[in-house]
Amino acid sequence: MKENIVISGVGCSRFGDLLETPELKGLSIQELTARAVKEALDDAGLCGQDVDAVFAGNAMVHSSQIPGTYSQLSKWTGTQFKAGVHFEAQCSTTNVGAVLAAMSVAAGVYDTALVYGLETTRTKVKGFSPYEREPISHQQTWLWTDMAVNQAYSVPQGYDIFSTYNGLVALGYCRKYGLSIEEFDRGMFELCRTRRLHGSMNPKANIQEKLEDRASKEGFADPYDYWRSDKHNPFVSWPSRLLSLVTTADGASAMVITRADLAKGGKSKPVGLKGFGISYSDLPWYGEDPTYWEFDKRAIDTAFDMAGIKAADIGYLHTHDCSHISSICTAETLGYLEHGKGLQAAREGRLRFDGDRPMSTHGGRHAFGHAWGASAGTDTYEAVLQMRGQAGARQIPKVPEISVIHTHGYAMIGTVVVLEGV
Repeated sequence: MKENIVISGVGCSRFGDLLETPELKGLSIQELTARAVKEALDDAGLCGQDVDAVFAGNAMVHSSQIPGTYSQLSKWTGTQFKAGVHFEAQCSTTNVGAVLAAMSVAAGVYDTALVYGLETTRTKVKGFSPYEREPISHQQTWLWTDMAVNQAYSVPQGYDIFSTYNGLVALGYCRKYGLSIEEFDRGMFELCRTRRLHGSMNPKANIQEKLEDRASKEGFADPYDYWRSDKHNPFVSWPSRLLSLVTTADGASAMVITRADLAKGGKSKPVGLKGFGISYSDLPWYGEDPTYWEFDKRAIDTAFDMAGIKAADIGYLHTHDCSHISSICTAETLGYLEHGKGLQAAREGRLRFDGDRPMSTHGGRHAFGHAWGASAGTDTYEAVLQMRGQAGARQIPKVPEISVIHTHGYAMIGTVVVLEGV
């Protein structure tokens, strides 16, 4: 980009359930979004009328019932009369929005843009009420999510994201690298334990309980016995278990994008948006090797080339971990982890916030939770905190200079964003 573009402010709500989570209970989706936006604007030292344009994203309009997302939230976010657009890129939504905003600022069309994403995957509007909500069953959530994919694959052929995102990838990984199912299971246990550790240190995470603590509450002296319990952690798509999957959540995230010169002297330390890559595919998203996805590789290469970085430069990484094994495959494709050694790295504690290959220190899609269109923004939120040295108990000891955030938008939008300290 010809202009130096930065993220000058970030915001994120607590992730959880609008009917049950104490910090969220009773909020409307408008209030939830306004909280995340206010935090981002305050972080940048701005108000809603200081931005020139708004990129507002969400994917599940069925549950939000806000199809005209931007116009219906403009008063809540203080951005009435500003240019705005609603868009969606499924689970890559917020970071695709950051890219769109960055390009509009770099082109000189706007000076400052606000990006936010919102989603409710645990609750929905009750009837036609403007404020009452009710739970969504997991079956309904995934049925609505599957509307994002080509029906030629999702309905007549019985397409199921759990088998193709977890089981087939897991089996391919084991066969490719000679891992036994026991070795795979142990590695996934340690990876989940790391995600839970990170979530336990994050006051905005959906799950703030260590895996060991949950096991103890259920009467298990050895947390690995809890992990292998059919009652508490059944196979969802063999050999992948329930606790290696996404945890649904309601949530919102936001960020302010502007030129570097405008962010000088601002309230918070800006972080540079140095490169990005976006590559689309369709189902099925893999070929003969289920551990390698060409669209991801193309997005990675484009982002790295634009930012002028290589894998060895990365100080912090998040890869999309709706499926924990797919997140390991992506980290290996990036070159951050050695091919075939990702689960070993997890077992050795290297992926922890205090390890030499820190990943997903907010807790990832499992512990932090996943609110489809809002989640990519939470990944960027965490990276910005880490790069400012503001991540609290989970702060990476060596503050990262380069962070890479990878996300998947369902079926399939591979998005890679490179951040750099300024």
